[in-house]
Amino acid sequence: MSEFLAKISCFWFFYRWHPEVALRYLPIVYEIKKMSHQVKILEVGSGGLGIVPYLKKPIDGVDINFQPPFHPLLKKIKGSILNLPFKNNSYDVVISVDMLEHLSKKDRNKAINEMFRVAKQKIIIAVPCGQAAYNQDVLLDQYYRRNLGNSFHFLKEQILFGLPEKKDIYNIACKAARDYNKKITVRIEGNENLKLRIFLMKGWVSNNIFINIIFRKLFLFFIPIFRLFNQPPNYRQLFFIDIHNEDSN
Repeated sequence: MSEFLAKISCFWFFYRWHPEVALRYLPIVYEIKKMSHQVKILEVGSGGLGIVPYLKKPIDGVDINFQPPFHPLLKKIKGSILNLPFKNNSYDVVISVDMLEHLSKKDRNKAINEMFRVAKQKIIIAVPCGQAAYNQDVLLDQYYRRNLGNSFHFLKEQILFGLPEKKDIYNIACKAARDYNKKITVRIEGNENLKLRIFLMKGWVSNNIFINIIFRKLFLFFIPIFRLFNQPPNYRQLFFIDIHNEDSN
């Protein structure tokens, strides 16, 4: 059945896409597609979809709990980012998208360390950074409370733990590279303009079916235009980490 669903999904380009989520993943897809088609990819904290709808190729996803919807091309592996169930250098590429902000500062260190342990060629981390991004999360949480009557669960942990600064992630990555004797270069890019993000996120709240269709479906065709507005201030930062040498200790 999963093979049948995978084939069917190819006929609908936007299968399991969401406009705001696409803005997170498409720069990462572009980076991966510059590599060999044979690379083995792991996404940590993938949930049931992860990058697969945008990459359109099978990958492994690890998470402590998988909730629907699911994508047939994602191989679901239960596990914790703090203790990945894989050997050293098991994957060519390891990615993490909007996952680290759900961890405490101490656990963020462990998570990045584990990514370096299992990655062989490249690590890509997407994470909201900075006070402006945090302030927007607080405002969104208040907005959801007024409109839905409760907190938006995806915001709970990052408001509790706070968001890292860009330099925090960079410093943790450099230390992890030294710990595993891996030589790296790091490129950092801003992702998703703050004003654009709050506009798209508020669209999730409406109970109006027509507004839902606009924000979840019609806006898929506007993604190329939305990407033109990827200017500072940005909500998240993308860390493209190339590993040049590693010692599989």
